[in-house]
This record gives sequence, C-alpha cells and structure tokens, in this order.
Amino acid sequence: MKQQFDALNTWFSSLQGRDKNLLLITIVLLVSTLFYLMVWEPLHQGREQAQQKLKSQQEIYAWMKTASMEVSSLKGAGTRSTSSTQPIALILENSAKISGLKQHINKIESSGRSGANAQIDSASFDQMLVWLNTLEQQHGVTVTTATIERNQQAGTISARLSFEKLP
Repeated sequence: MKQQFDALNTWFSSLQGRDKNLLLITIVLLVSTLFYLMVWEPLHQGREQAQQKLKSQQEIYAWMKTASMEVSSLKGAGTRSTSSTQPIALILENSAKISGLKQHINKIESSGRSGANAQIDSASFDQMLVWLNTLEQQHGVTVTTATIERNQQAGTISARLSFEKLP
C-alpha cells in the first residue's frame, strides 16, 4: 500500500503546475458532488418527507377532533321512535335520501327481519356520521359492524356497514 502511495505521490509531483491545479479542482468537484448525492440530498429529501407526513398527520388530527366534537354534540340530540313498522332497508334508503347520502350508497340489502347491509362509496365522513346518528336517534337503527376506509379526497370515505333495528 505504501508503495502505491509513493508511486502516486511521485506521479503527482511530476505534473506541471497547471495540471496539478486542474487535478485538484477535479478532485474537489468530484468529492463535493459525491457528498451532495450520497449525503446531503438523501437527508434533505428525508426531512421534506417527514415534514409533509407531520403536516398530514396534524390535519387528520384537527379533522378528527372537530368530527369528535360534532359527534359528541349530536349524541344527545333527537328522540328515538322505534315504533316504525317500515322494513329496515326502506328506513335506510329514506333517511339516506333526506341526509343527502343516497347518491353515495351502492346497495342496501336486507339480512333477516331486523338487519340490513349497506355499501357506501366516496361519501363525506361528517355527513355519514350525521346520518348514522339520525338512524339511531329517530329510528332505533344501530350499526353492528363497520368497515370504513379513507379515500384519497380529504374528508371522504368508503364503507361497508351492517345495521340492526332495536326492538
């Protein structure tokens, strides 16, 4: 290794002043370019991604907080009238039409005497919460199972819900 270093040093010493300067400038540019590409740029991109993720999480948190407050305020509102003799699928359809969710419901199918399933696509999460509260408070219909997925568009979801009408 020492021999190779000595040979390199001898070769460098034999170069003219102009060639030495050009070689040194090239080495400095090469080292700085490698530093930028291998260290600085990945760190910078990672920081940008972390900042974007933080901002997104903060927006989600703020949205969830307002939705939580809205749910809490709606929880005690309204009265329940469970005496309706309408089939649960009809109750779901009529209440969805009133709440403005009808166009987002792909299908509603009955499951037994007091149960039904619904599939919702690209609906407003807030609007769906109001609808579910109305179903429970005014018609005695509760959600027994729910699969809710967040959509690309902020504040919208797709969901598969199972309902049951309380006796």
